[in-house]
Amino acid sequence: MVPLESQFTTAVGACEAVSSIKKGTNPGNVRLQPGQTYQIVGQNKDNPTHYLLEIASASPSRRWVPVSCVNAEGVPSDTTGKIPPVIPVAVGNDYLLAVSWQPAFCESKPEKTECQTLAKNPDRPEATNFALHGLWPQPESNIYCGVSKSDIGFDKAKTWSKLPPVESELSPETWARLQVIMPGTASNLHRHEWIKHGTCYQGTPEEYFSESIALIDALNKSPIQALVASNIGRQVTLKDIDQALSSFAADAGDKIEVKCTNAILGELWLNLTGDITPSSLIGDLLTNSPKAKLEKFKSCLIDDARS
Repeated sequence: MVPLESQFTTAVGACEAVSSIKKGTNPGNVRLQPGQTYQIVGQNKDNPTHYLLEIASASPSRRWVPVSCVNAEGVPSDTTGKIPPVIPVAVGNDYLLAVSWQPAFCESKPEKTECQTLAKNPDRPEATNFALHGLWPQPESNIYCGVSKSDIGFDKAKTWSKLPPVESELSPETWARLQVIMPGTASNLHRHEWIKHGTCYQGTPEEYFSESIALIDALNKSPIQALVASNIGRQVTLKDIDQALSSFAADAGDKIEVKCTNAILGELWLNLTGDITPSSLIGDLLTNSPKAKLEKFKSCLIDDARS
């Protein structure tokens, strides 16, 4: 999204004000009130088709409307030199789903709240299931869409507790489930993931996290979870990992990068292409996705939360 200096405009039609251009999502069925003045906080590109307005009565309060829905007067036609650097947004369907093996993560970050919890309770779900790291719209430069400089500063400084409480925009069910499959919520990982990546997802926080949850739930019911969980404390070959991944698609191993750091399985990075919904199949999303980086190892250790 291209940020704008503070500009105000007047609505000329009772247009729908959506939280996602791509999906047309409109929580609360919000519409503009003709004649009312709104602050423009962003636009979707240099020659915009949509403006992002601040609508205080809406939740979420920032909504997209077609440019034709507001008065062109008062909206600068030439903002050269008046806007901050462009924040690139790829309007595409390419994503990277990053999932972690939590015991391995906690080997290097034992001081984290979620890792102290796992150490005290080594039978928790994340001891034998993959944990959600994040769902990242691609390319990797597609980050911080419409995010304020102050929030970007908090995020980069890892003071995530100062970021907006995105959990307040989630349904109780989604928030409860997210705390299970993303142990990092204890350290406000979810706030970081939303600010850096979710803001570029073209959807609401509820959509972003519920659809991420659906993907990792499917992964944790598949042969790859069974393979890893049954080999805790042992080496697993890349060949066996690729064989397990083939349950999604014959060439899934080519589309999923196995991240093995210091000979220990750390993460899986899944390249996905397509429109992600709660019912999307991982195999379908892998069909047209790009190939992953080629791994240079033959096996890696599955870390044990109990050791």
